[in-house]
Amino acid sequence: MVEPSDSGSASKPPISPLSSSLKSSDGAPHVPPPIRRPTAASLTASSKSSFTLTDYEGIVSGVPPHAREVDDLTALLETSDSRGLSHDEAKARLQAFGENVFKAESGPSALKVLIRQMANALTLILVATMALSLGVQDWIEAGVIAAIIITNIVVGFVQEYKAEKTMQSLRSLATPSAIVIRSGETLTIPSKDVVPGDLILINTGASVPADARLVAATNLEIDEAILTGESMPVAKVLEVLDDSKNRLGAGDRINMAFASTNCTKGRGRGIVTATGMDTQMGQIAAALHAKKKEYKTPFHNLWDGTLNWLGLRGGTPLQIKMAQLAYTLLCIAILLAIVVFAASKFDVTNQVVLYAIALGIGVIPESLVAVLTITFALGTKRMAEKHVIVRKLDALEALGGVTDIASDKTGTITQGKMVVRQLWLPGVGYYNVETPGSALDVAGRIFRAPGATIQSAEEEKANVGEEIVPGRFTETLTDFTHAASLCNIAVIENVNGELKARGDPTEIALQVYAHKAQLGRPTLAAAQIDDDEAPSGRATDERYAPAFRYKLVAEFPFDSMVKRMTTVYFDSSSPEGEMPLVLFQKGAVERVLEGCTSYVCGEQRDLVKPLDDAARADIFTSMEALATKGLRVLAFAQRREEAEYGAVGKAGELQAKREEVEQGMTFIGLAGIYDPPRLESLGAVRACKGASIRVRMLTGDHPATAAAIAREVEIITPSDPPSAIMTAAQFDALADAEVDALPDLPLVVARCTPQTKVRMLEAGKRRGYYMAMTGDGVNDAPALSRAAVGVAMGLGGSDVAKGAADLILTDDNFESIVAAVNEGRRTYDNIQRFIIALIVGNVSEVILLMLGLAFIDGEGSSVFPLSPLAILWVNMVTASPPALGLGLEPAGPDVMTRPPHDLGKGVFTWSVICDTFFYGAVSGITCLVTFVIVVYGAGGGDLGHGCNENLDLCPRSVTNARSAVFTLLTFHLLFICWAMKSLKRSLFNLTPENPWYVDLWRNQVLFWSVIAGLAIVPVTLYVPTFNTIVFRHTGMAWEWGLVVGMALLYVGAIELWKMTMHRRGGYEYFGRKWGKRAEPVHKELPPAQQEKGEQAV
Repeated sequence: MVEPSDSGSASKPPISPLSSSLKSSDGAPHVPPPIRRPTAASLTASSKSSFTLTDYEGIVSGVPPHAREVDDLTALLETSDSRGLSHDEAKARLQAFGENVFKAESGPSALKVLIRQMANALTLILVATMALSLGVQDWIEAGVIAAIIITNIVVGFVQEYKAEKTMQSLRSLATPSAIVIRSGETLTIPSKDVVPGDLILINTGASVPADARLVAATNLEIDEAILTGESMPVAKVLEVLDDSKNRLGAGDRINMAFASTNCTKGRGRGIVTATGMDTQMGQIAAALHAKKKEYKTPFHNLWDGTLNWLGLRGGTPLQIKMAQLAYTLLCIAILLAIVVFAASKFDVTNQVVLYAIALGIGVIPESLVAVLTITFALGTKRMAEKHVIVRKLDALEALGGVTDIASDKTGTITQGKMVVRQLWLPGVGYYNVETPGSALDVAGRIFRAPGATIQSAEEEKANVGEEIVPGRFTETLTDFTHAASLCNIAVIENVNGELKARGDPTEIALQVYAHKAQLGRPTLAAAQIDDDEAPSGRATDERYAPAFRYKLVAEFPFDSMVKRMTTVYFDSSSPEGEMPLVLFQKGAVERVLEGCTSYVCGEQRDLVKPLDDAARADIFTSMEALATKGLRVLAFAQRREEAEYGAVGKAGELQAKREEVEQGMTFIGLAGIYDPPRLESLGAVRACKGASIRVRMLTGDHPATAAAIAREVEIITPSDPPSAIMTAAQFDALADAEVDALPDLPLVVARCTPQTKVRMLEAGKRRGYYMAMTGDGVNDAPALSRAAVGVAMGLGGSDVAKGAADLILTDDNFESIVAAVNEGRRTYDNIQRFIIALIVGNVSEVILLMLGLAFIDGEGSSVFPLSPLAILWVNMVTASPPALGLGLEPAGPDVMTRPPHDLGKGVFTWSVICDTFFYGAVSGITCLVTFVIVVYGAGGGDLGHGCNENLDLCPRSVTNARSAVFTLLTFHLLFICWAMKSLKRSLFNLTPENPWYVDLWRNQVLFWSVIAGLAIVPVTLYVPTFNTIVFRHTGMAWEWGLVVGMALLYVGAIELWKMTMHRRGGYEYFGRKWGKRAEPVHKELPPAQQEKGEQAV
């Protein structure tokens, strides 16, 4: 048996893929105990869960699959390691043990969503208002309020249920398909149909569909980073592991393949031992989502249930604040109703109740919840179009306040696809390899750098030097390229006109370079016939086209112990027809040099010199020069032998052992490989800096590599202190006090671990930072769940990470995070805009109706300047569509040039509150003045008798005054929506480069909502019965001039307020005077950002 080392990888000699014995130690076939099949009852009970070995009670006896012989395991599972399950048995097991999926949370319940909408705070207030209307037998008013309630509930229900269904459909499961062998037939099936006992095939580039015990492997390496956090692929073995007590962790079970991990090299076969939630990934997911049960008294349960029902617990912070606002307004409405009753000396007649209803309706922003819900829904849709899936609506609120983005490097800031960037040949010098586009672009050129020293980054980018045209390579460059192409098992394919690659990223990079030189493997050697039964070091069948120069004899795969790979080929290019053997080797520089005794020093392959200490020192100097540029350096060597070398015997097996073959090599050169930044990453980082957002890189790469990429995309600059770059070991070695004493947290953390990410978050919180954190592995889940905004990778991330995240990137691109921040800020701005636009009307109506208590008619009752239904019309029909248009307002030109907003304050900043009350107060006062002018100026102050109920007894001056107030308030609420396109800039100078009418036309939903609101005013004034019965007013004449004048006065007041308080520093002045900032910013922002104070909207 093999005992894994402490490092998690086995110490083992090279083995044949079928060297694992299937017999007991005495050589006799192993006879397992009698199998007790699951009973019908147990099958029924198990039909909802995945199958595991523990279902065979009395058989497993606690011995896990990795500690069992293969024949024992196949007997227990009643399967075959060559033919797999039968089709009928697989179908029966799928029905009995369920699909191979992670158990999803229950789907959205339409009933629960409906109850949440009915229990909405503003809905409850409207219900109470409707009940009062029914109490005074005002059937029309009650009917209109009922229609508004139903509309709010329907709109909210449709939007929320649609959003929840969308989130459920976006849940990512494991691999979409799997290759299995059933009844000896190879099939491709959905991964959810994989069952315990299935024989699965694992190929390079594929994801493992379920946990499986390996029974065959050729060069098999699996990337288990998302499960164990191990950055390097794990080389797999077949031997039984000594772990009868099941104490080995997943990372040490090196004869197992685990669900959702990825094969990076080689191929293999395995018997499925666990599916779904019983896999290692499933168990971690279950533990992460397990909810702690705590005992609560009946009173606590009742209290929690009441808070949830009222919307004061659960939901996003903004939704909770909206609920709190609604109940605050309810209390205000009750208080104002008491004031109304007191004004009538508590002689509560129908007219008094109607006035109280009007005042109560005036307090409530009826459409606020609907507009907020629709804005959130549209925001998530826009985010999805930008490759960002919003899992939690909290993220929409938090994105605008993010101060730091802590991002992975590989695949997020970089392309995740390595490229060969530079070469070095002894006695020749450096070559630059051009990468004009993506990492798979094979159109790049190759330049020979002038001089013997490595070029600067500027010279390299400028392609300074002589272009080397394919076909005119020197002998040594040709040999080097042959080695890169043939000591390689990566495959590049043209699939429907698009290049696709399979294999290890490093080998893919080398193969792309070879294709650029027109010396790719397909042009040099025939494709190797895959044979899972072929052991390492054995010749493959000679099924090659004669046109190919090379014929593969044997392959010694890359091994984590020896850190090199060697291939052996027949070379048919011998002048005399003989086919000498050619050995190509690549690997870590120091390991390749261990087997080298000479090196080529010049452009001709016969310029071979002994590898002395001076030559070794020269090679290591060149290696360091490449490494300091952030490149991963590989060495290449070769050796040629005559046909009579005798390495191939009669059976076609390579008789020499690996350690003998890999000696006496000739060193030929170095390759510098790097993972290039995405083309858009530099611009995205610059955009973050312009938005006062710090970008940090947390990567598992070498410090030199991480620093080079960070400099290339300007995450770090020459002015940053040395502490800007740290390794995880250095950062973790610091105490919290030492971390807090740093000038700033490191901008680059190399060799980063999931635990380091969590510590970075905690350190950031102590400094007042709001961090967005990216992650893809299972071990990243704690950091993702603790971050202000957790961002999971949609392409390469695990399901567990996605479940813990707030956002999922469908393209794994850093630029998408920046786009999400932009959209988050836009949503934040738009919410502030429509909150002001909606609540201004309520402030205006409250002022108007409270002061209107002084208008006493002949019966001693207060005459309302606006009827209850007129108030509802203004709030719902007039104000709601433009407010929704504000929710669609494009991002302002300065949205990414200002500091983040304070998440602690949310949307209700002091400037928003002050703006709202000022605009509302001016609106209410101008409406009141208009009512007074019409009634007391033209009408002589006659208020009639019972005007609130019977218009026949109401003077025309009162009904005309109501019409004037209704029209003016309508104009106010429409014009304020246009004015709120910017909280700071003038309506007539929203963008300096455009005329004001172009800016108004830009948001056509808002534009046509305002136009429609203006156009419908005559209908409410002049349509018979509709104007008198519903609104209790009549048409106007000369009053139109008064309304237009007051409307222009209102617009002027808005412009004056913006200029004084926003553009001329009014908020900053009063903030200093009162010791507060009008718009607080995070305490650790740089001084230049601190001075900005009020955010520019």
